[in-house]
Amino acid sequence: MIQGNFRLRMLSPLPEYQDEKDETLSLAPRPKSLDGKEVGLLPNWRPSAVEILGAVGGLLQDRYTLKGITQEQPAREVPSRSGGLIDALGELLDDLAHRVDVVVTSTGD
Repeated sequence: MIQGNFRLRMLSPLPEYQDEKDETLSLAPRPKSLDGKEVGLLPNWRPSAVEILGAVGGLLQDRYTLKGITQEQPAREVPSRSGGLIDALGELLDDLAHRVDVVVTSTGD
């Protein structure tokens, strides 16, 4: 058992997305249930993102009657602060959006 004084700092995971500043853009509509849905799992470039999404996928399968799960390969490029990674992955993201009903993404590490 680890001994000593430790402090836990909780942070809000709610970021302010750049596209939320544009009033002409909005978030995609959310389904009322995941029953009968094809769920896409999209990891980022961090190694443990695949493991995190595997666990989330298992939990979703336990909770809902899914049509299926589509596990994408992690991005192999390091993201840039300007959003260049999203632009580079545009075709992959468009293809995924046509194959699934909803997407869950994760950052690992």
